[in-house]
Amino acid sequence: MNTRPYEQRARARHRARTRAAIEAATLREAAKRGYAGLRMTEIARRAKVAPRTVYLHAPTKERLVRDTLRRRADSIVRRVERWQPRGDTPVGILNELVALHERTYRAESATLETLTSGGVPRDVAEILRDLDDVRLALITRTLEGLARRRVLRVRASEGIALAHALLAYPTWRTALTGPAGRRAPRFVAAALRSALLS
Repeated sequence: MNTRPYEQRARARHRARTRAAIEAATLREAAKRGYAGLRMTEIARRAKVAPRTVYLHAPTKERLVRDTLRRRADSIVRRVERWQPRGDTPVGILNELVALHERTYRAESATLETLTSGGVPRDVAEILRDLDDVRLALITRTLEGLARRRVLRVRASEGIALAHALLAYPTWRTALTGPAGRRAPRFVAAALRSALLS
C-alpha cells in the first residue's frame, strides 16, 4: 500500500496551519506593538513555533509583514469586488453597503489596523492604497447607480465623498470602539440615508 499521497497531504495541511498561525501572530503582534516594535521571536512565541520556522516562511520582518498583509488584503479585495446588493430599494442598498464595510472591518481589524497605523515600509503602505481604491470604486459604482435612479438629494460626487469618509477604516475604528459601540453601524447607515436620499 502506498502511503505517500496521504503523507504529502498531511504535510501540506501542517504547512498551511503553520503559515496561518504565523500570519495570525504577525497581525496580532503588529496591531499590539506597531510595525517598529514587531519582533520575529515574539511572532514565533505567539504562533507556538520555533523562530527558525518563522524565518523559513519569510527571511525578514519586512517580507513577513508585506506577504501577510498582501494575502489578507487580496482576500478583502475579492470580497469587496464580488459584492452586489441583494435589495433593490435605495435604503436597503445603503444599509447593505454599510454592513459590508462593518463586516470587513470586524473580520480584518488587525490587518486594517496594521495598514493604517503608519510606520510601515512604503511597499506595505501601498497595499492600503490598493485596498482603498477598490473600496472607493465600489462606493462610486453604488452611488452612481443610485444617482441614475434619481434618488440622491446631492450630486453623486458629493455623495461619494461623504460615503467614502463615513465608511473609511479609521472611521470604523473610532465608531466601534467609541460610545456607540455595537450601535455604530446603525448610526452610520442613518447618517448616510439622511444625507443622501431624497
